[in-house]
Amino acid sequence: MKSKLGLKALLIGIVVSMACVVAGAAFAADGAETSASLLVSTEWVKANLDKVVLIDARAQALYKGQQGHLPGAVNAEWTYFANMGGKAGDPTYGTVVDAAAMAKKIGALGIDGKKDVVVYGDGGDWGNAGWVVWVLRMTGLKNARIMDGGFTVYRAAGGKTSDKTTTNKAVAYPGAKYDASYVVTTDWMKQNYNNPEIKILDVRGSDEYTGKIRPFGERRPGHIPGAISLSWDLVFTNDFKILPEAELAAVFANAGLADKNQTIISYDTSGVRGAFMTMILRLAGYGNAQNYDASYQAWCADADTEITQGPNP
Repeated sequence: MKSKLGLKALLIGIVVSMACVVAGAAFAADGAETSASLLVSTEWVKANLDKVVLIDARAQALYKGQQGHLPGAVNAEWTYFANMGGKAGDPTYGTVVDAAAMAKKIGALGIDGKKDVVVYGDGGDWGNAGWVVWVLRMTGLKNARIMDGGFTVYRAAGGKTSDKTTTNKAVAYPGAKYDASYVVTTDWMKQNYNNPEIKILDVRGSDEYTGKIRPFGERRPGHIPGAISLSWDLVFTNDFKILPEAELAAVFANAGLADKNQTIISYDTSGVRGAFMTMILRLAGYGNAQNYDASYQAWCADADTEITQGPNP
């Protein structure tokens, strides 16, 4: 009797494990991701074009450009999901719209929360696909993944393209509430940026970090005091695929992020690269990674904040 019960339990365990793999839901309990939960190969996408909702996160000019886009993909670059009223440096400029408005925007893309979603950008952009998946995760959608390598790798692999603009039928999307564990505000940063138990990660280029350049008209050059500099593009292979998880962990550990349980806040200029790095940190096992959505433009525009210049935190 005991052996039969043991066998039954084993079979149930195997079935449950297989179901998790099929669903791509191999998440760690603390919010970390895995390659299976966050990434999908171009070969898989080629074989499943008609079974997923495809989101092209590139700029509209590229979506409508000579090279086209994936057949059936709808275009939604980062600004589609963000408050773009006012001007750069305003407190909410570039931040995500409120959760109720976001649910309508996501539903307008044909995303109902049930069908798998694949988001792609391209090598050399700001990790736009990571931003979109970050937004979707924040609304509770777990079956959205990034096409590893982006559009150029897809084309190089013989993937079909189209020049036909796609508009999906709007559907009801249930995620009208945000998971606060993915994002922090300027007020939160002002209260916590110098907390030794929190690591702040500046994922802009080194010249932006030191204050040598202000490529987006930032009101004050430099970085948030105490922030570690780690450029967002150091997590790619030469063909713009994401580094294997072990190599990612080494990159982050070498930057001083040894404790995977520590809260890590990423930021850039307007939060796009920061959102991407938040998802990559979670892929590397840092389950408490978050994005400072308003990012440096809002920080440096606030007269009450400190700024540091030069190569040191």
